[in-house]
Amino acid sequence: MSTSALPMHAQDRPRWRLPAACVAGLATLLLATPLPARGASDLAERVRIYLDQQTVPGGGEVEIIVGEPDARLQLAECRRYEPFIPQGARLWGRSTLGVRCVEGASWTAYVPVQIKVFASALVAARALPRGATVTTADFRPERVDITQFSAGVYGADDLIEGRTTVRAIAPGEPLRRDVLRAPLVVHAGDQVKVVFDGTGFALEVDGKALTAAGDGETARVTAATGRILTGIARPGRVIQMR
Repeated sequence: MSTSALPMHAQDRPRWRLPAACVAGLATLLLATPLPARGASDLAERVRIYLDQQTVPGGGEVEIIVGEPDARLQLAECRRYEPFIPQGARLWGRSTLGVRCVEGASWTAYVPVQIKVFASALVAARALPRGATVTTADFRPERVDITQFSAGVYGADDLIEGRTTVRAIAPGEPLRRDVLRAPLVVHAGDQVKVVFDGTGFALEVDGKALTAAGDGETARVTAATGRILTGIARPGRVIQMR
């Protein structure tokens, strides 16, 4: 019998709260454990039970929502099946787990899964215009589902005072890492020191900044030799090369 992909629909959505560290080990566990099958309706239940039993300690909190199979779905009898992670899928945000029969039939089905990771992150305490310099009065910690933000968000312990907004930010909006810019330590046209750090040696040459950058950001410079280089901007008009 040829393998077929059978869609599943997220209708009923039970939720589990798990330690955040379980997500890191989930891929290995899912791939390693074959499960006996009783039918199509058993697939989501087995996935739920499997996820519910993962108690790997760690910080943070995870909420996992497993989609239910379509009640009309009919699968050939299978004596044993195993979950797997489809190529390109991630156990982060909205994703999909595959289940394939490995004994008694030849089919593959897909179960929709949503994994939310909650952590204490910084949100705007008030409306911030573009170009505003952030102060301690401008943000507060709040519990946030960080899987919603591909660029990442600032955690409650991050130091963001003095950073500048690159666009307007609404009250209560999580502060993503791509909406705040570090104070500029190098401006375009500045004379800079280009520092090469190696094992057992350090080399310093003069250069001229071609782009502006904050501490830790990438900057392009022209070295005294005329060569264009890319390095990391540091305070004191220093460009660090590695």
